[in-house]
Amino acid sequence: MVKILPGRKSNLALWVLIILTSTALAVFFFVFKKTATAPMLSPNSDSSSSAKVATKAEPKPPDLTLENIFAGQPVSLSDLDQSKIVTLIATGDVIPARGANYPPVKSGNFHYNWEKTRAFLKAGDITLINLEAPIIKGCPLISTGFTFCGDSRHIQGIVWAGVDVASLANNHIGNFGSEGISETIEILERAKVEYSGFGHLGRKKVKGVSFGFLAYNGIGVKIDRAALASEIKKAKPKVDILVVSVHWGKEYESLPMTDGNIAPDDPVELGHLMIDSGADLVVGNHPHWVQGVEIYQPKGLPSASAKGKLITYAHGNFIFDQTWSAETQEGVVGTYSFYKGELVRVHYTPIKVGIKYQPFFATGKTATKILKQMVDSSKKLAK
Repeated sequence: MVKILPGRKSNLALWVLIILTSTALAVFFFVFKKTATAPMLSPNSDSSSSAKVATKAEPKPPDLTLENIFAGQPVSLSDLDQSKIVTLIATGDVIPARGANYPPVKSGNFHYNWEKTRAFLKAGDITLINLEAPIIKGCPLISTGFTFCGDSRHIQGIVWAGVDVASLANNHIGNFGSEGISETIEILERAKVEYSGFGHLGRKKVKGVSFGFLAYNGIGVKIDRAALASEIKKAKPKVDILVVSVHWGKEYESLPMTDGNIAPDDPVELGHLMIDSGADLVVGNHPHWVQGVEIYQPKGLPSASAKGKLITYAHGNFIFDQTWSAETQEGVVGTYSFYKGELVRVHYTPIKVGIKYQPFFATGKTATKILKQMVDSSKKLAK
């Protein structure tokens, strides 16, 4: 106890101040010690011992826009988990018939048509082509006419180039009757190349992601809308990503359009129906010219993504002998990158077919011209 002498009020005040200050300092250091040793919590943290440590937000995939699709360089996906990116490569029309059939048959080298593009095609996780002619034994060597076939040994080049799926729904696959179709399917199946068309759902699984492939022909016949919608709706729940190939539209045009009884379906209307029914990507061919693409928002699907789905109307030619115009010797190879079931990047690489029927990658002014035509067509479709 502090002893206070009589008459010394100033001493009393001093001692009171000392006692209060000491008490305050003791309380401060006690609180500081507790705070310093306690774990730091975010505003939304659970203060219990079982609270989880906050994790870094997952990078957002790039938006699918025409600007990104036709950028000078493919948009970067480096921030995403690379093990979850699956790439589909799709070509234009592959018709190993007439002139394109001659060099491999005469030389015995059935890798011939694929030699300049093989490395690129094999780099994809899945490679899809439209095989627009039956490949059969005893296919005659012809240089004219519109009855197409390729030698059965073309399967060697198809496998060598890394082709995984062949769409058979087109107007020339039946040129040698149902027997030609059956033989082509048997050849593909023996080589473990999947096919789509004729109601068959082709399937491929890569990196744990299941892809399904359907195909339809709208040349010389009007596609049954109800049957198409029903088939797509039934197929979608069976796979993670559903790709629909379609043969449609008027030949030798830069925009998708009907062609009377030859191509009675409106490609734009039909493409929208495919997406509305559940397709994740529509891959079009037949016009033999490169056409544009459309990003279309699906309607009426409760599980539809907020983002649009892609319809690509025509990739142009890939392997064929239409060397009589610049446009029929041009095409693109589409590279479609999926991430967790969503199409996040699209890039088109221009090609030239050439008079030797060996597609090769275009450069310089030729590449710029091909892509500009595709961009112009896409902008018109977006209006």
